[in-house]
Amino acid sequence: MKKTILLLLFASAIMSSIYSQQTSYRVGIKGGINYIHLENYGKGLYSDFEAKPGYSFGALFEYTRGGFLNYSITPEIVYTESRTDVDLLYITNCMATIQTLDIPLTFKLGLQLSKIFRPYVLVNIYGSYMTTYYGKLFEMLDIDHTSSGAPINKLFFGVSTGMGFNLWCLQFEGRYRWNLVRINTDDYTALKQMGLELSCAIYFN
Repeated sequence: MKKTILLLLFASAIMSSIYSQQTSYRVGIKGGINYIHLENYGKGLYSDFEAKPGYSFGALFEYTRGGFLNYSITPEIVYTESRTDVDLLYITNCMATIQTLDIPLTFKLGLQLSKIFRPYVLVNIYGSYMTTYYGKLFEMLDIDHTSSGAPINKLFFGVSTGMGFNLWCLQFEGRYRWNLVRINTDDYTALKQMGLELSCAIYFN
């Protein structure tokens, strides 16, 4: 009898947990700063790379499901400008500015600790298209950003991981990203972007 009662209580708890799950959809805008920089992971000219502050802004859509333990799927579209200070051989302060259109797809696992507070961890995959690149580095390498035949790869993808929290209609987030595809040039055979991103988003519903 005790086993039957315990089994019924356990089944009731499971059913209660299933039916207490909530589903929500939210749309918002986001912006932030980043320290995304270039690094050379192959043969090519020796250089030191130092991240300089950049910025980003965009829009996002979030689908969330669950109760106390919940998950979210968040597609975004983000415009990002990143800046790198490059010491090229014996030439210092060769700035490289890269602007990309990013489309991240983020997966979040969170805990609803109160009605307005939800911390979470995240991973995402993203695709990026380099819309513009300019600066002394590209001038030294004789790469003309206005030329369609410039020897540089403009399309790449990568992954990010990080954490954040929701506070009412606000979201604060930090994540670190790595390109998985090389940005090849004639002088650098394995340039990649990576770095820290900090952002704040506001949801409208």
